[in-house]
Amino acid sequence: MLNSSFIVCLGPISLGASLSWTAPVLPHMQDLNSTSTLHLTISEGSWVGSMVAIGVLVAALPSGCLADRFGVKKVTIGLVLPVLLFTVIVIFTGDVYVLCVGRLLAGMASGGISVVGPMYISEISEVSLRGTLGSFFEFLVFVGILMVVTCGSFVHYKTLTVIMGIIALILGIIFIFLPESPTYLMKCNRRDKAENEKALCFFRAPGYNFKEALDQIHEGLHQERKKLSIMNALKSRAVRRGFVAAVGLSIIQQLSGIDCVLFYTVQVFQAAGTNLDPYMCSIVVALVQLISSVIAVFIIEKAGRKVFLYISCLGTGSCLGVLAIYYHLKIYNIDFPGMNVVPLVSIVVYSFMFAVGLGPMPYMIYGELFAPEVKGLAIGITTTTNWTCLFIITKTLPVMMSDMGPHVPFYMYSAMVMTSVIYVKFFIPETKGKSLQEIQLELSGSKRAMEEAERYRHFS
Repeated sequence: MLNSSFIVCLGPISLGASLSWTAPVLPHMQDLNSTSTLHLTISEGSWVGSMVAIGVLVAALPSGCLADRFGVKKVTIGLVLPVLLFTVIVIFTGDVYVLCVGRLLAGMASGGISVVGPMYISEISEVSLRGTLGSFFEFLVFVGILMVVTCGSFVHYKTLTVIMGIIALILGIIFIFLPESPTYLMKCNRRDKAENEKALCFFRAPGYNFKEALDQIHEGLHQERKKLSIMNALKSRAVRRGFVAAVGLSIIQQLSGIDCVLFYTVQVFQAAGTNLDPYMCSIVVALVQLISSVIAVFIIEKAGRKVFLYISCLGTGSCLGVLAIYYHLKIYNIDFPGMNVVPLVSIVVYSFMFAVGLGPMPYMIYGELFAPEVKGLAIGITTTTNWTCLFIITKTLPVMMSDMGPHVPFYMYSAMVMTSVIYVKFFIPETKGKSLQEIQLELSGSKRAMEEAERYRHFS
């Protein structure tokens, strides 16, 4: 199962590549002595960096709705087209406004993948392996990041972009040969197709009783047959609590400052003013992120989701605080032995702490919180919230670092993500080891539902 599911999750490679494209490319474009056909100011660079978030906002909600209507497989294949258009634009453009349009298209592909990826994972995975598969999503995002920062350090940015386009095309071709989500087929009353193509068995071990699994999917889908509008959905206590948890968690993920590090890794190290090569530092950070995501695969089911969120919030917050203190000391020309390695060490540890909690957990929990009838809509809204915050953060960070000093934004991110443990404590439900049906029963909060959930757990 893990091998086939690894293929299913290949889309996040393209997502990671799109997110980190600016890390090696923007410093090159902002260097007046470079061979770039475009030379950007700090303000123009912040627009290029943040336009990907606008693209996500455009595509996230429609992608969820389209996945509900046409299936995750078709939507994923369609998302290859914006990446190819972005590739063509970068090759031929010499205008910053056209480049922003290209980044918007790349963002549309990223937004779609970030919505349909968690949907597919939650629908094809067993309860016992859902956490592991969810961590594969994050792992492959970091594969894309490592690929971009490594290639971007040695090749021209146009060559780098062509590589990204080729990878997206290959992934789209691979996805053509994968089966559609069995949950989608059952929702469309196409059980015969799900059985004939053995869609579920493609992702399960040999000998798995897929007919029984399809019966369980059918039962879950038909507990509440009618399609829900936004207003009707919000009347459900389970949906409201799911929205509070998912939206809050998406905001916390952005408050950790992860996309500031992903988008502007080289610039963060350049601002540190150390004698270490910023491009090599960015490669080290990306490699640590990748290794950390591998470690997460093996430990993600060892404790509850909330335990890892606590560790991640406190760990990332502490590392950002150390980085902010370093920048602050540099302003006053305070130095001590070994100080040059502080930025690299703090960001390396930060990357590890993010990868074992705030990285994979939101993607896993988004797919676990909502019933199939509202999952596409709910994840679309949650993703929209996440990327709205991303746009604000990535647009303001370069300007804040330039105008206020690099220590100010990192002090701010540190304080906000560390205090987020309070929100995790009271508003994020524990979903580890629970079926999707059981999670819905517990979110409803009624005494009868809780008793039914306990019986369900006992007989499962």
